[in-house]
Amino acid sequence: MTAQFDTLKFKKQLTAVGMPQNQAEGVTEAVRDSFQNLATKTDLYILEAKLLNSQSTMKNDLIKWMVGLSFIQVGLCLSVVLSFHAN
Repeated sequence: MTAQFDTLKFKKQLTAVGMPQNQAEGVTEAVRDSFQNLATKTDLYILEAKLLNSQSTMKNDLIKWMVGLSFIQVGLCLSVVLSFHAN
């Protein structure tokens, strides 16, 4: 969705203050083209939803890795303690 921009009104305003017709048309086209790349509220809401989803996925992955590494650490510590205890 693009922003509403009245090109005819804008061009008339430019020519009313003394800008030549061809220059006013060029400026109007440049401004109209620049409006095509603006983010709308809908775009921002979609981006926010994607970021929140990505954040929760990363959080879950981090928890899985930390739990897995904790089990590995406990296993290594137990093996070291048991190996010294056996001697």
